[in-house]
Amino acid sequence: MISKISLLIPISFLLILSSCDRNANEVNEVVSWPEINDFDNISFKADGLVRVKDLESVRQLKEELVKTGLSVTNESIPSNAANPEEVELLVKDLNNIVSDLTKDNIDDSSLESLILGLHPVIAKIIDAAGMPHIHANEGLNGGFLFPVFDVDGKQNATVEIKLHDDAGDLEVWLKKGGYDGEPLLLPTATMLTLNFPALDRNVTLAVRDHERNEDESGNSTVVEAKTNYFVFPGETGVDATWLMGAEFAAKVELSFTNATTGSFVLRPHIHREKSE
Repeated sequence: MISKISLLIPISFLLILSSCDRNANEVNEVVSWPEINDFDNISFKADGLVRVKDLESVRQLKEELVKTGLSVTNESIPSNAANPEEVELLVKDLNNIVSDLTKDNIDDSSLESLILGLHPVIAKIIDAAGMPHIHANEGLNGGFLFPVFDVDGKQNATVEIKLHDDAGDLEVWLKKGGYDGEPLLLPTATMLTLNFPALDRNVTLAVRDHERNEDESGNSTVVEAKTNYFVFPGETGVDATWLMGAEFAAKVELSFTNATTGSFVLRPHIHREKSE
């Protein structure tokens, strides 16, 4: 006769295995936190506007910024966050900044300080939660995506523009229609102009060469004498050091044949040390 104890042993063992499987699945599950992602995107936009001294636009964003920030609470922290205790402490710091933003009649200097204080804390929260730090308008190449409009003001293309903070060089990819469009191929002789009105500067983006026009991975981008990929300064020897730095921000407008992006804030793709 089989004892009750001998029956309980395998059953208990199975329950332990089942519990381990659940814990493993929870650890391996991708951390999803919509509230912090939404707040990250709008705070990054506000941060850029502060850096180009467009405080009027920042104040127009303030209500949405506060509303989105208030949704980031300890209750919203994902159950599978990598370091929940650290996340809770950082969320408290973030809540204090958002609370100060709710006050009326904030002077310009205080507003600038509060806005510039948001994104660094959010970045730490995202890192502590074990999430990738990707903004909503980041493209596949690590640049930022912006709409392109025709002469009638209708969007007919999208540009991904990548400013490298370590060298000041620029890369541009053009797509038909929206973010997921096919490459917008233009004759390799095409030149794009990026205008910096407040700095009284502009730069010209062009192909590296007319045969292959390789991207930074060494892939050819030329199809029947056309390409969607343009760079600055390329091999021209033009000085690009003024575009260098992780803190660079400027209002710009990209234009080419019968098309323009309108004004947007150019921010760099930041090259971080591997140890980070």
